[in-house]
Amino acid sequence: VLPMLGVGGMQLYRAEIPGPVKDEKLTPRLARTAQLFWLFYVGLTVLGALAFWAAGMTPFDAIGHSFSAISTGGFSTHDASLGFFNSPLIEAIAIVLMLAGAMNFSVHFLSWRQRSLKVYWRNEEVRAFLLIVLGLTVLIAVCLYFSGRYGMLASLRHSAFTLVSIITSTGFITEAFAEWPVFLSLLLIYISFIGGCAGSTAGGVKVVRILLLLKQSYREI
Repeated sequence: VLPMLGVGGMQLYRAEIPGPVKDEKLTPRLARTAQLFWLFYVGLTVLGALAFWAAGMTPFDAIGHSFSAISTGGFSTHDASLGFFNSPLIEAIAIVLMLAGAMNFSVHFLSWRQRSLKVYWRNEEVRAFLLIVLGLTVLIAVCLYFSGRYGMLASLRHSAFTLVSIITSTGFITEAFAEWPVFLSLLLIYISFIGGCAGSTAGGVKVVRILLLLKQSYREI
């Protein structure tokens, strides 16, 4: 029925996928694009599992947490989540995987095809997302440090992990951030509404919509 109406796979793709990258055909055929996305997702999951395993997890834990980090699902094989391992290396790997899952997979594909990391910085949404993460990580770390709860390095560690986990809607935990200063707890709640990039596995409003809202507000002033 759809071909008779002049509606094909690309029209459905553009109707369902949010964000500006949908207007650029990544491959000549949509089926090939879907296949490459699937392979890319599986590849990231395998690399994540290997990294977790090398960092000290059991194979079962490594596979489970890799699935959960890339999908920004936040499920863990332990009640204490990633806090069970108490490992800065494991937390750093999880941060990278969560950020990868929260970015537009079309941008990942373009970076791989062009063999350049500059693609990420040239994409306005990804650039804004990374700047938001960096800026808020520093802000939260400074607040934690001056609250006397942690030292400087520990403040940066817990700030970065908790912020990335919250903004990507993953939900991994290592610290009881509800016990942090009230200002930070409220800030993290508001941050969770932002979410990741369009075309990612993250939840939230999406950064591209925040950018459009800010630009439209600026034009109306």
